[in-house]
Amino acid sequence: MFYKPISLREAIENVNSTWFLPAIQRPYDWGERHRKEEFIYSLFDSILREYPIGTLIVWETDKEIPYRPFLSDFDSKKLTKIMDKGCWGKKDKCLVYDGQQRLQSIFSGLKFTFHDKVLCYNLLFDRHSRREAKGFKFFAKQSDPDVGYIRLNEIYSCNTKQLAEFEDKIISNLKETIESFDKKQELVAKDNLKQLWKLLVEKDTKILSYYPLQSDLAEKEVLDVFKRINTTGMQLTNSEILFSEIKRVNFDFEERIWEASLKIKKETRGFSISPDSILQIIFLLVKGTIRVDLRRVKDSDLQTFITTWSDLEAPLRSFFTDFLYREFKITHEKIINVKQALIPLIAYFYYMQTMQNTKFRDFSVKSIQNMKKYLIHSQLLYWNLQSQIDNFHKTIKKVCQRKDATFPFQQLKNMVDSKKRYGELEADRDVDDSSQRWFVLKMLTPTTQFSFQGDPDEKFNPEIDHIFPLTPDSSIKLPRKYSDYVDTIWNLQPVKGEINNYKRQKMPQEFFSEHSQYLKDYSFLPTTDTKNEIWSVSSFKEFLEVRKKKILTFIKSSYGINVKA
Repeated sequence: MFYKPISLREAIENVNSTWFLPAIQRPYDWGERHRKEEFIYSLFDSILREYPIGTLIVWETDKEIPYRPFLSDFDSKKLTKIMDKGCWGKKDKCLVYDGQQRLQSIFSGLKFTFHDKVLCYNLLFDRHSRREAKGFKFFAKQSDPDVGYIRLNEIYSCNTKQLAEFEDKIISNLKETIESFDKKQELVAKDNLKQLWKLLVEKDTKILSYYPLQSDLAEKEVLDVFKRINTTGMQLTNSEILFSEIKRVNFDFEERIWEASLKIKKETRGFSISPDSILQIIFLLVKGTIRVDLRRVKDSDLQTFITTWSDLEAPLRSFFTDFLYREFKITHEKIINVKQALIPLIAYFYYMQTMQNTKFRDFSVKSIQNMKKYLIHSQLLYWNLQSQIDNFHKTIKKVCQRKDATFPFQQLKNMVDSKKRYGELEADRDVDDSSQRWFVLKMLTPTTQFSFQGDPDEKFNPEIDHIFPLTPDSSIKLPRKYSDYVDTIWNLQPVKGEINNYKRQKMPQEFFSEHSQYLKDYSFLPTTDTKNEIWSVSSFKEFLEVRKKKILTFIKSSYGINVKA
C-alpha cells in the first residue's frame, strides 16, 4: 500500500461524507485558544506556499466501529457525539487515525467558523517578499473584515467556472475601498487570488497525501498503529493512550467524562477541569497514584476504570458545586494555582459516597471545617508533590473505612515534612504570596462571586485595586521604598473595574472623601472615617498594619487557622 496524493478540496469534501473520527481519537488539541489561532495561521500559510503539511492515516472499513463526525463550527467547549450504533457498519467510511488536527482546522477554516470567528486572508500581503505567516487573520462572524481581507469560505464556496467573474468583483471592490490602490497592489492581489483559487477551489494540486490502512486489519491492530504514530502532529500522552484503550472497551467513556466536565463548568459558572485531570483522579482511585503509568495497566483493569468513573461522577460534581462553588464562590480555575492539591478532597467525597453512603449535605461540621483548612494550607504551602497526594489519598481511604470518617486534616498536616516549612502558615511568606493573590482574596471574600470571563449577567468581574496606589501622582512626596510596602496583600482589594478605573492613582483619603459611596466595596478598613489621620499618606504603614491584623483575625474566626504574624 502506498501514500495517495489528494487535493485540499477533495479532502474537505470527504470530511463527514466518508471520512470520520474513530471514537478512540483524542479531542482536538492544538494548545490554548490563541495558540490554536497561531497554529492555524501557520498551517494555512504553508498551504498557500505549497509546503508539505504531512500525511494522513485513514482506515477504510465496513466493520462496526464507533465513530464521530468532525465539528463544523469549531468551539473548544464542544465535542461531537458518537454516531448511533446503527451507523457503525457504514460501508464506505474511512476513519482518520492521524491528521485530525490539520483536517479539523482546514475544515472549519474553509467552510465554517472557529470560536465564532471567520478565517480571512489579506490579498495585499506580498507572500513572495515576506516569509512570516502574517497574511491570515480571524475576524468575528458576520463582521466586515479589515480592508484588503477576504473570507476563505467565500472563495471555497465558488466553483471552478467562476474565476474571471470572481476576480473582477474582488479587484473592483478593492479599487473602490482603497484610494491609493496602485498597479503593484493589484498585481499582488491578483496573484494571491489565483493561488487561493488554485488550492481551495481546483483539484489539480495534490498538496495532501494519505496512507490507507488495510481494510482487513483488526481494530486492535489499528489501535496499535494509532499508538505508534509519531510522524506529525502532537505525540500522544499516556492519558490519551489510556483513554484510547478504555474506549476500545467502552466507546463513549471519554465522551461521558467530557460532558461531566462541561456540566461542572456550567454549575460553577466557569470552573473548568479537563478530562485528562479527571482520568488522573480515576487512576489514583484504581491504582493508588496520580502518575498515569501505562505499564501498570492490564486489560483486566479497563473495566475497573469504567466502573470507578460511574461511581465518581456524582461525588466529583458535588465537590465542585457544593464545596468549591457554594462554600467559596470559586468560579474559575485561575483562582486555584495548586490544582493537584484538590485531588485528596475529591477522593474524600468519593469514599464518603461509596463507603459511607454519605453525601456532602450530611458531612459533619468538623469535616467541612477541616476541608477548608486543608484547602487553604494545601494551596498556600504548595502541597502538590506526587508522593504527598498519593499518601494523602491512602490516609483518606483508610479514614473513610472507619465509623468516624471525619476529614483527617491534622493527620495530613502531620505527614508534611516540617523541615521544609510546608506545615505552618506565615503571614508575610505564605498569605502574602504574589502568585496566590486571587486565591487569598477569594478566601477573604467567600460570598462574592468573581467572573473572569465576559460579563453578560453583570456578575462581579474583578480587578485588583491597590488601596494606596503603587504609582500615585508625582506631586505627592513618598517615603523611601513606598512601592515595596504597598504592593502586598494587606493593601489589595478586589473591586469592580469601573471603581478601579475611576479611582486610578488617587490616594485613598482623597478618593473616598469625594466618593464615600464606594467605601462599602472595601473590606477590613481600619475605619470608615476618612478624616482620620490613619488615611493620610504619612500613615500608610499603620493603615496596612491594622488591615493585616483584621485579615488574620478573619482567617482565624472563619477557618479556625492561626497564621503566624
